[in-house]
Parts: sequence; C-alpha cells; structure tokens
Amino acid sequence: MKSVAFHEYGDSSVLQVIERDIPSPAAGEVVVEVVAAPVNPTDLMMRDGKQAAMMTELTPPYIAGMEFSGHVHAVGEGVTLKPGQPVIGVVNPRRQEGGAHSQYVCVPAGQVASVPDGTDLVAAATVPMNALTAMLSLELTGLKAGELLLVTGGAGMLGGSVLQLAKQAGIRAATNASEADAELVRSLGAETVLPRSEGLSEAFKAAYGQEADGLIDGALIGDHVSHLVKPGGVAVALRKSNPVTDSRLKCTYVSVLDAMARPEMAAAVGEHIAKGSLAGRVAPDGVVPFSEAQAAFTMAEKNTARGRVVLRFAD
Repeated sequence: MKSVAFHEYGDSSVLQVIERDIPSPAAGEVVVEVVAAPVNPTDLMMRDGKQAAMMTELTPPYIAGMEFSGHVHAVGEGVTLKPGQPVIGVVNPRRQEGGAHSQYVCVPAGQVASVPDGTDLVAAATVPMNALTAMLSLELTGLKAGELLLVTGGAGMLGGSVLQLAKQAGIRAATNASEADAELVRSLGAETVLPRSEGLSEAFKAAYGQEADGLIDGALIGDHVSHLVKPGGVAVALRKSNPVTDSRLKCTYVSVLDAMARPEMAAAVGEHIAKGSLAGRVAPDGVVPFSEAQAAFTMAEKNTARGRVVLRFAD
C-alpha cells in the first residue's frame, strides 16, 4: 500500500509517497481501506515539527492524519463489522504505525463507526475529529437544554460542530463571526451572531443582559471573553498552549484522544452522519489525490475557506 509520509520536519516539500505492507488486524481491530482523509491543522503541526516533543519515541517515516472514511477491509476476532461496510473513524497518528494518510489504516474497532450505504465518504471524512471534540466539550460544560453557551469561532470546524450539537440538545448558543460567516453560523445553530472581535462583549451584553452559563473556546481567545461567563461556569479550552485562566471559572481542557477511548462516542458520530445532523465541510476544490499531497498540505496552510482540504485515496 501507499502512504503519505515524511522523514524529517519541514514544509510540504518533505512529504513523499512511500510503499508499506497492508496491516493485518489483531483481535478487536479493524483494517479500513481509506477513501478520504482530511489535512487538519494538527497534521500541519506534526509535519512542521511543532509536535516533535510528542513524537520522540517514534522513528521515521511519520504518517499524519487523524480522521478518515472508507470501507472495512478486514477485521480481527470479536469485531462485528463486515468487510465492505462504509465507515468513518479516527486515529492517533503519533504512534509508530502512523495515521490516516494511507491507503489502509488499522485501528481498534471502537474508533470506527459504520455509516449508511450511499454516504458521501469524502464529506463524511471531515466530521469525526471535530465532532468527537465538540461532543466531549459539551459534556464537560454540563449544560442542559435552555442554558446559554458562548462559543468562540463558530464558523470554524470545531465551533460549527459545537453549534450543531448544541442546537440538537436545546442549548442556546451565541458565537462570534465575521459578517461573511453570519449566515453560515446561523444555519449551523447559532441563536445570536456577535462581532468577531471589536464590540463582541458589548453585543453579547446587549443581546442577553446576563452572563453565559459556559464557554467553549474554538477561536483560542478565551481570556478575552471569559468575563462574559458567570462565576463557577465551565470554560473549555482546546489546546494546553491556549488555556483559559479566569480564576472565577472552572477551566478545563479537551483532548480528542480522550474521546477516542470511548467507542460509544464514535458510534454516535456515525449516527449523526446517518441522520444528517452533523454535516461534512470540504473546501472548494479541496479534494486532492494523495499523490499530490505536497500541494494539498500547501493548500491547507493557505486555506481560508470554511472547510477542509481532503486527500483522496480511493473512489
């Protein structure tokens, strides 16, 4: 099989297509023939060395990719999925076997979920990682139907997933966005659209006259808006490098790796895709053959569209 790999950190020029053996599943594992795998910000950080400290126990070649779609190729003992089934899944690429930027990937069965025949697998590949992060973030806030959530960066992939899931749970959500993205975030479930930066606080206070019950910081600006959350509310940060530090709040951090360890969450993502309640988002002209991975990574670095660049491995 072919994989998109790199042996040293750097820009997109370090990427190359290499040949490896198709993996065989152990008990409880599934091998997926990959149709599509997005290029996410974490993949860019893995390639350019920003995550080198997390990869000191690995030896090259390195293979990025945290989410994928495809068809079941083979299963290990105890796995109920059947060869040929369409699936979506997630994988931690910071392991010796690497991630999803490969024609085949082997993962624990709990990190894969079936989706219906006829699902647009290219679009579906852009859903799992942010959906799991959003589900875990909402769980951490502890908010219930009718309560008010402040989401920063609602037009982004994570923020958009939060808005869709919050709406389904009956949680009221306000988010900041540019005028160009206002219609998008409303369609995703935002109750109120706030200015992206200047005037955000004033607009929130004018709209609600009360503090939010919780915060999910998709835009990594938490300390600039945390004063809008009531004392004792939960503020969820997405990166340890960008924590929310407001001492009035219960500040926490979310990692998609925690969600990967919970099979019921991957299954829930599959159900959302089946119902159409979590939509995939692909950048315009953003589907690129894996053989052109250098161009795809460069495109992803420059991407300002509200969608992902996706590597295509199969039809």
